[in-house]
Amino acid sequence: MGRRHYFHTDHGGHSITVQVAGGVSRGRMELLVDGKEVRRESPQCAGTTLLAGELPDDPPHPFRVAVHRPRFGSRVPRCSLMLDGVEEPMAERTRA
Repeated sequence: MGRRHYFHTDHGGHSITVQVAGGVSRGRMELLVDGKEVRRESPQCAGTTLLAGELPDDPPHPFRVAVHRPRFGSRVPRCSLMLDGVEEPMAERTRA
């Protein structure tokens, strides 16, 4: 299994984190909202994977996260949050 990557953003008092582990051909992605896992995927190839979640507001606020794992080049994944019709990149964070 390859290096782990962590992406994070805060929105409306909530924490949204994506953990990407593994290489291009096999991997694991976890979506966490406020530290709780809400989605887990194990894509078998490179490309873009969409992870859906909801912010626990009243009513719940749906969002999607796009995780792109490139086939060529640096192979470092990119992650962006899609919320309220706006897509914004999520910053990669190092994990201590």
